[in-house]
Amino acid sequence: MAIAKYAELLERPPQVSMTWKAALYIRLSREDGDKVESNSITSQREILKEYLKLHPDIALYDFYVDDGWTGTNFERPDFKRMMEDIYSGQVNCVIVKDLSRFGRNYTDSGHYLDNVFVRYQIRFIALNNGVDTAANNMNAATRCITVGVQNVINESLAATTSVNVRGTLNVNREQGKFIGSFATYGYMKDPADHHKLIIDPETAPVVQMIFRKFIDGRSIIGIAKDLNEMGIPNPTRYKQLKGFNYRHPAGQKLDGMWPDSSVRRILRNEMYIGNMVQGKTTTISYKISKCRNIPQNDWIVVEDTHEAIINKETFEKAQSLFNQFTRTAPQKRDKDLFSGFLRCADCHAAMGKKVNSHSYGTYHYYRCSTARKMNKSACTNHTIRTDKLEAAVLTTIRAMVDAAITMDKLVKCINFSPMKKQESDHIKSAISTHETELTKYKQMVLALYPDWKNGLISKEEYLQLKEQLNEKISGLERSLTSLQKSQKEFTAGIPADNAFLTHFTKYGTIEKLTRPLLVELVDKIYVHEGGKITIKFKFEDAYEQAFEFINLNYEAIMSA
Repeated sequence: MAIAKYAELLERPPQVSMTWKAALYIRLSREDGDKVESNSITSQREILKEYLKLHPDIALYDFYVDDGWTGTNFERPDFKRMMEDIYSGQVNCVIVKDLSRFGRNYTDSGHYLDNVFVRYQIRFIALNNGVDTAANNMNAATRCITVGVQNVINESLAATTSVNVRGTLNVNREQGKFIGSFATYGYMKDPADHHKLIIDPETAPVVQMIFRKFIDGRSIIGIAKDLNEMGIPNPTRYKQLKGFNYRHPAGQKLDGMWPDSSVRRILRNEMYIGNMVQGKTTTISYKISKCRNIPQNDWIVVEDTHEAIINKETFEKAQSLFNQFTRTAPQKRDKDLFSGFLRCADCHAAMGKKVNSHSYGTYHYYRCSTARKMNKSACTNHTIRTDKLEAAVLTTIRAMVDAAITMDKLVKCINFSPMKKQESDHIKSAISTHETELTKYKQMVLALYPDWKNGLISKEEYLQLKEQLNEKISGLERSLTSLQKSQKEFTAGIPADNAFLTHFTKYGTIEKLTRPLLVELVDKIYVHEGGKITIKFKFEDAYEQAFEFINLNYEAIMSA
């Protein structure tokens, strides 16, 4: 009898009294679209709290909230924290508002629900889906069917939503609307319109300072060190100090310090001249949050969408410096005066700076890097002393400035000369005559058809006359186009913003050679064997335009 009793007990399943320690999981992301109000963090929290009130057998362990995370990404911070508490035995129940809050990836959701949660005996409750794995009617088969089907639906919804969201975002980008979660450093979102950027008075001066220092000769590393010494928080830390939930992979490591990469990105960012630049990256798929870079030609750029922090001239100066060899020694914060400008006239290699010390003194000079690194058979030294180079460059620039001032006076003389007015009146008269003739011949063509139909002329005469008149019309139209072009060019003369004249004439008096001056006016300086130099200036096309205009209008100058 006793043996039978024990045998009966052994066949019974163990009776376990479970104490439920619940993790209440909440998630919200942009993918929720128009349902953002019903799915808000506050709404989900209240629903889950009400459920606990009705189920005293379930005790709250903690809330786990991932705000701004997509359901297809299971690397969410609080989701990972919840799983750590599950693995350590602190949590044995997970409650969500609905399955989509848990995740939208069918494969990953199934892994956790059908494998991990089963292995760790985790009770899972999805309120809106009627899922409770501890319920009497929820056996393994039913759970798999219910959860599996819903997860497939959620994943399909995620894919569709991803396509729709991406399409909407691209439309907004093409309209020049800002669609980022956080404004570009130097700007803030307009409180009245979050798709519009306005200048942030706290950080815009920092952006201006970065550009100014860079053009003045400060290295990128030197600028970063300056910002750190001034105690200015980097863009990530600034956003966090303003209360934004902003994350950056290197944020904790940097601890608010400026890396040189952040300075470089600011100097390269076209947003600061008032252009909206978006669509630089895209996610690999709706399931994977990892981004890939988009080729620059495919970026969406809309000009003049917001107030500029940096003018276009300053921005272009900065970009020109990136195209030059401007390496700076790690211990130095400032670039050399000629850094990035000097080239050997023969091999076009960069010129390196050296120091020579003698009993009579020390002097600095530049030398062809090819000759220094290889041998004299590859190239000769092409040396030039620093002081002589500075003097030669300064003299040449002064000569170009004088030429620009003279040419500017000549252009103004031509534009206001009596001869020019006379010629302009002649062109206007010719245009008027051509327009009258053109109208007359077109009317004659229109009159030919009725004359043929009324029998006044034969068909052969009609076709012949029509061809002759059309030839006349074509010739007049060509002449008229040429005259109109001449009038436009003659009236405009040299534009007031001719780049050569504008940039050179403002340096009427140059006391000293500076790096900003070189950045603005000089493209390259070539050093020849024997210490001679050739300077390639910027704005060569504008110079040719002004020079040609003066030559063509020489008579107007002489008669003035």
